[in-house]
Amino acid sequence: MKKGWMQLWKYFLLLEAVLLCFLGLFYVSCKPQLYQRKSAGTVEAFPATNDVGELVQGVTAEQVYTSQMDVIEKIGVMVSGYGRDAAQKLYIRCEDLNRGCVIAEAVFLTKELGIGEYVYLKPSQTMAAQNVPGGYEAERGALVKITLYSDGEAGSVPTVFYHAGEVLDNRKVAQDARFSVNGEAVAGTLCFTVDGYDRVWTGPNYGKLVFAALLLAAAVYWAAALRFKNGRREYLFSTVSAMQKYRFLIHQLVSRDFKVRYKRSVLGVFWSFLNPLLMMIVQYVVFSQLFKSDIKNYPVYLLSGLVVFNFFTEGVNQALSSIVGNAALISKVYMPKYVYPVTRVLSSGINLLMSLIPLMLAAAVTKEPFTRAYLMLPYVLCCLVAFTIGFGMILGALMVFFRDIQFLWGILSMLWMYLTPLFYPLSIIPAASRHLYGYNPMYFFVGAVREIVMEGCAPQPAVFLKCTLVAFAALLAGGLLFKKTQDQFIFYL
Repeated sequence: MKKGWMQLWKYFLLLEAVLLCFLGLFYVSCKPQLYQRKSAGTVEAFPATNDVGELVQGVTAEQVYTSQMDVIEKIGVMVSGYGRDAAQKLYIRCEDLNRGCVIAEAVFLTKELGIGEYVYLKPSQTMAAQNVPGGYEAERGALVKITLYSDGEAGSVPTVFYHAGEVLDNRKVAQDARFSVNGEAVAGTLCFTVDGYDRVWTGPNYGKLVFAALLLAAAVYWAAALRFKNGRREYLFSTVSAMQKYRFLIHQLVSRDFKVRYKRSVLGVFWSFLNPLLMMIVQYVVFSQLFKSDIKNYPVYLLSGLVVFNFFTEGVNQALSSIVGNAALISKVYMPKYVYPVTRVLSSGINLLMSLIPLMLAAAVTKEPFTRAYLMLPYVLCCLVAFTIGFGMILGALMVFFRDIQFLWGILSMLWMYLTPLFYPLSIIPAASRHLYGYNPMYFFVGAVREIVMEGCAPQPAVFLKCTLVAFAALLAGGLLFKKTQDQFIFYL
């Protein structure tokens, strides 16, 4: 009994230490994102379909929209000087109509302007009291007006462009949007872009969150200790204890599964990183002409998605047959049956680690930034492994009773692949349907890996939370189903 209490206490201290290390590492790698994030109210640059002609003296173009960001950093407008060597001036002003103040303004000479290019203006510290270093502190829902006018005559002044269709995907931004020339409404939207960020509550309150996490871990220990004291089995620490007890056998099973996979193969384990590379080359040739103009660094975009999703499908495929395939061993050797799907997924995890090599090489060759955000890549991959184990346990248990599961999974995995943006950009999906991707767990993992590798920044805390929750939910569902059905496995093997 005393030994059991000592082991329970040891696991609790280990849990607290791991949690503290993770939270410290998380703060170091994600610090900028903990305080501010790119605003969901950002207006992306979009192409022109029409122009209003030359902005001669006396003509004024105005665009009003509803701000949905905390801080406006930069405003851009598409204009064209057509290479004219003229000194006439173009005036651009951005105003906060709610506060009645100027956010930013700038003056451009016609000869300084290109052909159909965006010009940008930034808030100045001298413009308004609400300006903060690097931007203007706006209010959500404030009406912002962009005004353009010139002082020249025809033939020497720039042209302003607009888009005749709907381009403002964010309904809150577009709710009061209107474009007008000399006060007369024009059906369309001025070609403009707004960049900014939203403030995040997490950073200033991170200490409180750390304290709450440690208290939660203590509550888990307290609940486990009560069950242990009352002679009831607790599952978290006992599972860790069982994994430690059978670690030698687990090691042998993982080693066996990995070696059998490449038995009598000429290239052997080299296939682990050659396979995703070849798939990337094939799909790059097929899809690059369709999507390369919309996706920055398409090879890395494609390879990062393939590495993540290939591991998931391979791990689930392995776990699917883990119980049925080990029928002889299960009937002769006692060991917790959940070890079999776990070891199958872990053996696929070796392939995942080796598949990261070509991904890192591709990122290095294409000069993607290697930043401290990579410190959080192992956590994202651990959540992916946990999600794969949980999902694999569900299918592995069902496979014992219904052998048709293997065929259904083949169809489901293919459908899942096409519903995850591996080789196509999310921008090709209609705006009204994009929210559905928030229900695709693999989209969280693929997106998190891409943000770390391609953007060089850690994902938002909400992304990590989603990855953690779907991994925990899958493990919980898989564990409960496995526990409920495992005693009946022997009758169907």
